[in-house]
Amino acid sequence: MDNLKELTEICIRVKFPRNYKRIKILKENDKFYEGFMCGMVRDFVRCAVQKRPVYCDSRFGKMDKFDLVYHKAVKLAKDFIPDFKFTSIQFNKNYQIQKHIDGNNTGVSYIIGLGDYEGGELLVYYDGKDKPPTPIDIKNKFFTFPGHEYYHEVAEFTGNRITLVYFDLLPKDISGCVINGVLHTEHKDYYL
Repeated sequence: MDNLKELTEICIRVKFPRNYKRIKILKENDKFYEGFMCGMVRDFVRCAVQKRPVYCDSRFGKMDKFDLVYHKAVKLAKDFIPDFKFTSIQFNKNYQIQKHIDGNNTGVSYIIGLGDYEGGELLVYYDGKDKPPTPIDIKNKFFTFPGHEYYHEVAEFTGNRITLVYFDLLPKDISGCVINGVLHTEHKDYYL
């Protein structure tokens, strides 16, 4: 079985955790959606305490329940977008994410939609958040765009829809950043 099909089946089967933290992507009155991040994450609590950017490895990438999903997702990127360097993967399941701009990504992101869904295009607002969006079909194919520059959201859909968003979380200059407990003065390779 090819990796794309296998990863899709695993993602549909695995129960994703409830994510209460990404408030700006939630629909009105929703308190959570199913999603998690693997790879490097920003530790906002330690950032506030230490008064500097603090990053660490996501706990989800270390959990047995998500280990196979994580490694299959990394392999998918290596197979289809081998030259793209990323530190993190955001997994989203069966949620119509609302209009937002990514707050922590640096550079472009790659996104792919998996599942048996209908509809669910990525809507990108290239001409401004109040202008009509450009619908992008991402089902079983990668699409790249700077999510930190353009508003985007998900069109209505039916069926199982899982998205994987690959991106670089670290700033280009990491001097003064704490990564996995170590204060850095020069750039090292933290890509997956």
